[in-house]
Amino acid sequence: MQRDALLTQDELDFIQSMQHNPQLNVRDATSSLLVNGGSQIRDLLTRLAAHEQVTIQANFENQQMTFPLHLVEDEFHALHLRLGVPSIYEDGPLVRPWRLVLDEPVALENAKGQPGTMWVHEVSFKGVLLEIHNKTKAPKHFALWFSPSGYERIALRGTLEKETENGFYAYTLSQSDKDETERLRQYILQQHRLTHPALHL
Repeated sequence: MQRDALLTQDELDFIQSMQHNPQLNVRDATSSLLVNGGSQIRDLLTRLAAHEQVTIQANFENQQMTFPLHLVEDEFHALHLRLGVPSIYEDGPLVRPWRLVLDEPVALENAKGQPGTMWVHEVSFKGVLLEIHNKTKAPKHFALWFSPSGYERIALRGTLEKETENGFYAYTLSQSDKDETERLRQYILQQHRLTHPALHL
């Protein structure tokens, strides 16, 4: 190699390996949406997304996914439609949010990261099923942190709905922070991928 070369051979090899790494070149399929169907359909969707909540729904087996469409502006001030993180539902006698049953219960934590007496057994984007340890009375409301293993912790706010037959407590979630809601949906989507890998190929 020449003495005045800017990069060593090792550095060149590293850059080339990154360029040819298939995992680094895969785009997130849910991040953007190309609408083929003519300018009238595209314009209609854009106008609707600007003023109303627009969704795309997919049904499969006994589940359905509802993807919100967001209108985003790029650095050139052009507007694009982008798919958001889906809401996942289960069909049955009643359509309800898909619940992730945790392999191991996870203790809700306070702001300092200390675990409390409330343990999550199931979670959806709309609610949680909790077990309460140490014979503590179930609070009517809570604002705590959910810290699943290997994932960034998520702030949860819940309101008591009912006590179940097996002694657990069902809480409805009322997320006031859009970022926390999005993170909870991302976590549930990630776990849905692991639970139903054939759907997420």
